[in-house]
Amino acid sequence: MTLAMFTRMVCLSSGVFGRPAWDDARCAEQASYMAEAAERHGIDPVLMLSLNVVECDMHTRDNPIYQEVKGRKKLVGFDACPMGVRIIGVEKLERYDDRKLYELAATRLERWKRWCAKQHRDRRGRPLHSFLKHYNEGNTLYADQVLAVAAVIRRRPTARYQVSERIAEIVRRLSRVFVRGWWSPNS
Repeated sequence: MTLAMFTRMVCLSSGVFGRPAWDDARCAEQASYMAEAAERHGIDPVLMLSLNVVECDMHTRDNPIYQEVKGRKKLVGFDACPMGVRIIGVEKLERYDDRKLYELAATRLERWKRWCAKQHRDRRGRPLHSFLKHYNEGNTLYADQVLAVAAVIRRRPTARYQVSERIAEIVRRLSRVFVRGWWSPNS
């Protein structure tokens, strides 16, 4: 897949959330960051895009993480967007720009991909689950949700995946753009 084609995928994905799509310059910048990190770590760039869709709705708003300390909520970090990378330590968030967050996400995905290839196999050597599961272990549907978003971006069927209502709506919106012919790889 060319960078131009991937940039188009990023632009189209950014426009399905009820707010204006990113402009061409921002799409190109974000696509190049994702593609560079994905290539460096052997991760499919469409999976990186899908993670960004699931984690952050293609938004740059960080989600705060609170912890109960002596009966009061205390801000301890953020799920930093893009990519929803968990950063513990409020002061650490300033160190990460978009490029570094994509790199950090790709690094983690590569580690889990290698680890699952060694550790999570059945007797016949088949994977027990997708390495994507480890990106958000608290969500039992997580890997299916990311794979469903990736499938619709690739213009493939999504029915075999279990998804939450929120992700089903995102898949429905993306399918209007990617599956029903509004987008073609050559456009």
